[in-house]
Amino acid sequence: MRMERNNGGGSMSDRKLDLLTLDIADSIATVTLHAPPVNALSQLMLDEISSCFSNLSQNKLKVVVLTGNMNCGFSAGANIRELVSQNPQGNRQFFASLYQLFNQLEDIPFPLIAPINRFAMGAGLELALCADIRVMDDNARVAAAGVNMGLVFGTQRLSRLVGLGQAKNMVLTGRQITAHEAYDIGLVQYLSPPGQALNQAWKLAELIAQKSSLSVLGAKKVLNAGFDIPLDKGLHLEFEQLEKMLASEDFQQCTRAFLNKTAKL
Repeated sequence: MRMERNNGGGSMSDRKLDLLTLDIADSIATVTLHAPPVNALSQLMLDEISSCFSNLSQNKLKVVVLTGNMNCGFSAGANIRELVSQNPQGNRQFFASLYQLFNQLEDIPFPLIAPINRFAMGAGLELALCADIRVMDDNARVAAAGVNMGLVFGTQRLSRLVGLGQAKNMVLTGRQITAHEAYDIGLVQYLSPPGQALNQAWKLAELIAQKSSLSVLGAKKVLNAGFDIPLDKGLHLEFEQLEKMLASEDFQQCTRAFLNKTAKL
């Protein structure tokens, strides 16, 4: 997949981004964290990710891929050196910004794919959990490491994704788990050979980008909104989106393409 660097222009903030890069090609955006040596999440990193995604939400994209530079891993989590240098009020503000960023990423309308290379620890794992789909190099490791730092963190998204028992096993022990363990408990959806998670993520992004944008965006919206509400209310949300799609040009184009393809068989 040919990637073209977006150097700013009208779609990005005027402020230079030092800790990440943005590439856009064929309506697929790739955001790559680059904060050597381990992509630790500093306040500056949070600000840059937030700024980048705020601008992406104003673009006509189909999929976003969020990853870490191959040499730095996905993310080792919060920048501990920064935390120990601050007073409690400063750390409270940092974690407030962190929670706000995670909510922002979950709320973007486009599908978000997170290929995990090397490691995703603590807040780095939580960052990956904000994605809709996760791909993991089979030699990578992840950990819900809050208790290792004397914190209560990473309890909610993880338990909703893998179940309470598996989440307790990870959160209470703080231990690192392998890619195969992560796959077995449903934390990631795909495993890739070492160094290939990003390529696998791009293939998935290209597959999604071929679908009706209105349908994909509507499906993500309903899946998120209907996850923890009664079934009848979730089905009501689905039917509302279905009605919109039935009146759309996307539906007409997709059904015509399907019938034309079937007629040729």
